Amino acid sequence: MTDKNVKAKPRRPQDSGSTALAIPSLGIPSIFQEFMQPFDEFMEPFFQGSMRSFMTQARKMEPVVDFQDRGDHYVVTAELPGFEKKDVEVKAHSNVLELTADKSTENETKGKEGVQKLSSRSYFHRYLTLPEEVLSEKVSGTMKNGVLELRLPKRVAKAADKSTRVDLK
Repeated sequence: MTDKNVKAKPRRPQDSGSTALAIPSLGIPSIFQEFMQPFDEFMEPFFQGSMRSFMTQARKMEPVVDFQDRGDHYVVTAELPGFEKKDVEVKAHSNVLELTADKSTENETKGKEGVQKLSSRSYFHRYLTLPEEVLSEKVSGTMKNGVLELRLPKRVAKAADKSTRVDLK
């Protein structure tokens, strides 16, 4: 069996002025910046830096999910630091995998000023559309040290219907 990692294609570097393909630059990045500028200015008092940098930071905090095709099955690995097995729910459908992790904590400290309650919640939810159908009833998984690993057996493709010549009367 061979491992085939399914990952996003790398982004192409910015246009260097080359006209090899003779495709004119549409200036989309500059249009997007002009579109976001009023919003950034409005949100600046609430967030240090621009809203774009806030969204970039939020994406960096999103757990890493790796998807591999191993021939007769898929392997999905998700890094969920701070979550335990009881916090994670996995639902497998024919060609969709749904991952949910939810954890809430409450701490209470007593001090001179009285009782202080601190609470936090961590939440992660992702749908993954699979390239082929899997046997959802045979999906298995483990959760160890904040790493979720799932094994999804592929559904065996049914033999293609053979065409039959129909004799007309």
